[in-house]
Amino acid sequence: MDLEEIGDVDGVPVCGSTDDDYRVCSVCGGDCEPDTALSADGTGVRIAFVCPKHGVQSILDPFAALR
Repeated sequence: MDLEEIGDVDGVPVCGSTDDDYRVCSVCGGDCEPDTALSADGTGVRIAFVCPKHGVQSILDPFAALR
C-alpha cells in the first residue's frame, strides 16, 4: 500500500493511502468494514477490513514502520 502525507497534527505527519484496494473484498468486490477487534494486547493497533459475506480481506498495521 502506498501512502502519502495528507497533513499534520501539531507537527506530526498524517498519512493516507493513495488507493482503496485494501478495503475491497477480493471475492465480491464489495466495500469492507474496518474492525479493530483482531488487535491483541501487546501487539499494537491493527485494523482488519472485513467483508460481511466473506470475512477478513486485509489487515493493516498503521505503525509497522515504527516497530
